[in-house]
Amino acid sequence: MKRILFIYQDEYLPSSRIRVLNLLPELKQYKIFPDAIGYPSKIPEKIKILRKLKLFDIVYLQKKLLSPIENEVYKRLAKKLIFDFDDAIYYRDDTHETLESKTRCFKFRHLVKNVDHVVAGNRLLADYTRQFNKNIVIVPSAVETRNNPVKSYTELSDKVIIGWIGNKGNLHHLKMLSPVFQRLSKNYKIQLNIISNDTISIPAVKTKYITWKLETQEKEIASFDIGIMPLPNNKWTEGKCGYKALQYMAAAVPPVCSDVGCNNEIVENGKEGFVVSSQEGFYDALCNLIENKELRMRMGCNARLKAEKCFSVQVIAKRLADFLNGLPY
Repeated sequence: MKRILFIYQDEYLPSSRIRVLNLLPELKQYKIFPDAIGYPSKIPEKIKILRKLKLFDIVYLQKKLLSPIENEVYKRLAKKLIFDFDDAIYYRDDTHETLESKTRCFKFRHLVKNVDHVVAGNRLLADYTRQFNKNIVIVPSAVETRNNPVKSYTELSDKVIIGWIGNKGNLHHLKMLSPVFQRLSKNYKIQLNIISNDTISIPAVKTKYITWKLETQEKEIASFDIGIMPLPNNKWTEGKCGYKALQYMAAAVPPVCSDVGCNNEIVENGKEGFVVSSQEGFYDALCNLIENKELRMRMGCNARLKAEKCFSVQVIAKRLADFLNGLPY
């Protein structure tokens, strides 16, 4: 049985739940004895962790960009050091005017050169990292599909709900589609549901703001008729791992996604949803789904099946466990 210390970035961050905390119970059935701790902010706590590193067969660092000095210490003390990430963290996010960051790029390059293996959330992240470390495995983000609410296609409604979920730092992505929602509102009875910790106002579009809560997000997503994931095409968004789409799919809600990053690898265009490359593409896809409930149901069912088969917590946990168990002591 392998003892593995998972050091996650922050329990309140989605990536820490998705990439580590949700997987821990599943990993135990694969002869893995996991321990997990959040990355500390205070020096005494950092020293306490350093003293524990030698007790584990593997130290699994999730997304935290260590300083070069910390990196060297971790590498020296850990028997085997793995770094896991699911965003293009070598860039700034696209709320900044300039995505390029010499500091982030330097820390990322130094870190991944100095670890034994890298676990990347998608192919594009892996391709970028391969120039610094050849020992890379791709493990997609996992979505829970057990005992969570799914879309009911038997309920009657006088409007079509188009839904989006995300934090306030990504609301500018949703705002891009304002002209699309305004056009749709002139021709159809729609409502835009926004699950977030903030909201936006789009003139002439009926909007419902729903405060994000971990305990209720799945139920709220299942109330959508269509889920959307608009993204601008830039170096930051190219690294996205499509978790919004996966959440919609797990709830049997057909997604409409921008053709950015790995979205077209998660959603097969025309089967589980639509993958589009322009505002006009979003408009046409949404019109198609608004007008055709049978299409929404068929795509939603296909999406749910794919989420279960390829991206469920059970499937991804086994994939990660197979990788970890395959590493030599």
